[in-house]
Amino acid sequence: MRAALLLITFLAIALTACNAKTQAPINIPEDDPMAIADTFLTLWQQGRYDAMYDLISPEAQLGIRKEEFVALHKELVEESTATSIEIQMGEPEEGPTVPFRLVLHTTFFGDVTVEGQLHLQKESPSRGRWRIAWAPSTLAPGLDYGDRIRLFIKDPPRGTIYDSRGRPLAVDAHVPVVGIVPQLVSDREATAAALASTLNMSIARVRELMATNAPEYYFVPIAYLPYNTTDEALEPFYRLIDLGVVVRKEIRRTYPYGDSASHVIGHLMEISPEELERLKGHGYRPGDLVGAAGIEGRFQKELAGEKGGTLAIVKANGQMGTIIAHKEPKRGLDVHLTLDIDVQRLAERALGREAGAVIVMNPRENFVLALASYPRFDPNVFIDRLSRAEAESLLNDPSQPFLNRALMAAYPTGSVFKVVTMAAGLERGGYTAQSRLPCPPVWYGLGPNYPKRNWQSVDRGLLTPAEGLMASCNPVFYQIGLTLDYIDPNILPQFARAFGFGAPTGLGLPEAPGLVPDPQWKEATLGEPWYTGDTVNLSIGQGFLLATPIQVANAYSALAAGGILRKPLLVLKLTDSEGHIVEEFFAEEIGRLPISPTTMAAIQEGLRLVTQNPGGTTYSVFAGTGLDVVGKSGQAEDMAFGYDHVFFVAYGPQTNPGLLVLSSLERGTSSARQAAPIVRDVFLGVTRGAFVLRQ
Repeated sequence: MRAALLLITFLAIALTACNAKTQAPINIPEDDPMAIADTFLTLWQQGRYDAMYDLISPEAQLGIRKEEFVALHKELVEESTATSIEIQMGEPEEGPTVPFRLVLHTTFFGDVTVEGQLHLQKESPSRGRWRIAWAPSTLAPGLDYGDRIRLFIKDPPRGTIYDSRGRPLAVDAHVPVVGIVPQLVSDREATAAALASTLNMSIARVRELMATNAPEYYFVPIAYLPYNTTDEALEPFYRLIDLGVVVRKEIRRTYPYGDSASHVIGHLMEISPEELERLKGHGYRPGDLVGAAGIEGRFQKELAGEKGGTLAIVKANGQMGTIIAHKEPKRGLDVHLTLDIDVQRLAERALGREAGAVIVMNPRENFVLALASYPRFDPNVFIDRLSRAEAESLLNDPSQPFLNRALMAAYPTGSVFKVVTMAAGLERGGYTAQSRLPCPPVWYGLGPNYPKRNWQSVDRGLLTPAEGLMASCNPVFYQIGLTLDYIDPNILPQFARAFGFGAPTGLGLPEAPGLVPDPQWKEATLGEPWYTGDTVNLSIGQGFLLATPIQVANAYSALAAGGILRKPLLVLKLTDSEGHIVEEFFAEEIGRLPISPTTMAAIQEGLRLVTQNPGGTTYSVFAGTGLDVVGKSGQAEDMAFGYDHVFFVAYGPQTNPGLLVLSSLERGTSSARQAAPIVRDVFLGVTRGAFVLRQ
């Protein structure tokens, strides 16, 4: 009964305790050993270690200073990651001895229970007061003077990121490390020269890496070699053994394809102080690497798994003593992408060294097969433990190699937007597939003082909306936009949003939302009214409109799929170490394009004419290739930067399209001459390789 009453007392005190510095002095009957034990355990639960020290015997105090006593108790709480403690007292025994149970409520291990005993002793009979005959083993069985309590963390293998065919794009792999053991090096200059020559490094850099304050028997790494380095390639290093050179293997995060798909895969980076605080109690330490971008960042928790660890007593001689708690590490989950690394590398080669993006999709399933962006970066460089200053220097590179231009760069789209205008015109503007609109060199629909020029200087005559797409005739779409504005200036913005513009696609990685302007936006943002000219500009993808390449690609994927707008699928599934599926992902339907089958047929016919009719803007690009593709070009002036952006997007074959390719270049002069050939080359490479058929 007494034990239960004491437990309730301790818990109540713990809930109401304030800072030890502000608590009143302790008044207890010192001739009552149970009162001393009760108070000692209560103070322990409150974390009032200074006051606890005053209750241990003079002999115990001779063995440990108050500062060390306090530090040792704090060490148990901090190393165990305890957020609170609970102490239960048992029935007193002879001696008197009071058994107790200490329960550490920890973040890392869960509840950790330590059984202990309080031994009480009476001071000289003349004084008659009781004290705790304390020893380090009171705190934890097996603990002795000079011992410490330490948490040893064991990292689990990080999950692997695979492409759609099971090829690792990011993996914890054994990689060869070339280094030295200082005590084996007799001639440092000879060793430095040999390493510099064999590694193709400067001798100054090798000398710098060899200089270390580590013990003479430590291994000092000089260079990490690619994880697929052959034994034959290691032979030159093995021959340097007499110079103190050693080759060993270490597990290291490796990106086998270098900078390919780096924006998708992401990279690791040293944990920040803020993240360290957020993950406090989960075993993370300064210097740990965590996912910082791309899939590595998006699935950091899943890929990282759970750290394991051992809470143990470390003896004064450095040996491990009693284990207080242990937790096995849990391997991270594997992430399987829809990406095909062959298609990805093909897209990157086609893009070349142009700032821009290439996107390849399978519109049947809305799978993303490639997301190429240039400039790129090599995620392997972050594994070399860059300093934060070095990392910041890379991140601030004016060429913006870390900007995923497929997802995060938003541009005016130019004429690829005209399918939206055509859809709105046929559905809400009173136009039909047979309507004919003029295509003059100069359009005066806004009045004689506001002429707007076509990109061609010849009069193309009267064109149907589909032929307007074929010729990319601005006046045709100016006229449709003008009509829509007279009916309701919100119609065209509403259709743009229905095609997925103005919001992230839901791919799963960070995306710029883009911008679909409308009267409400302009009034709220610029404090200006919406003019008819704003709708006319929007009708050809100019003005305030901003869209990302992935938004354009996804809108055209919806056209290829018969009008179903879905989230693009980049991640197929997560699996455990045995290959069991933990979570699966699908291209979730988010809407239907607001167009009838008749309108859909007219748009698709217009896209066919672009690539397969001699009057089409990119007919010459695809003529003779044997490709059955349809598509649209786009070129837009960026008023903020003073240069043009160019787009081309196409899908095929016409019946049940299985491939869609988009290219966008930040700076261009002709979508037909620059962007369209990139798309053509990717189509030819993919179809000849039959990559899509193996999805």
